[in-house]
Formats: sequence, structure tokens, C-alpha cells
Amino acid sequence: MQSDNDEILTGQEARELLKISRSTLWKLTKDNDIPAYRVGNGKTSNLRYKKSELLAWLNSNRVHSDGMDL
Repeated sequence: MQSDNDEILTGQEARELLKISRSTLWKLTKDNDIPAYRVGNGKTSNLRYKKSELLAWLNSNRVHSDGMDL
């Protein structure tokens, strides 16, 4: 059985989860900041994202308020 965090998301679902724009998701994907998976062949194939990996990326970028300017 698959847990909710192992869910596979489309680009739109990933953007909705992270509350970011299409261009921001593309930049994060292109720069290998977040992992993506190609479905199909070639540059026009669709990308998919694992919810668990997006949440891990989000947690690793948490801003700490230990004297840091926000």
C-alpha cells in the first residue's frame, strides 16, 4: 500500500502543493534543486514529482529565526 507522501504528482499538483508558479517550479527542476521524473521519451515528455521528495526539499529549506533577517 502506498502512503500519501509517496504519491506521484503532476507539475500542476506540485505547484499547488508548494504554492509556487510554473516558472519557479521549472527553475527548481532545471537547476536540480528538486528531483523530477520524466514520463515518456524526449524533451516534450511529462515530468512527475514525488510528494515525499517535495516535502523533504521544503523542510530542508526551512528558515530558522536564530537572528537571521527574514
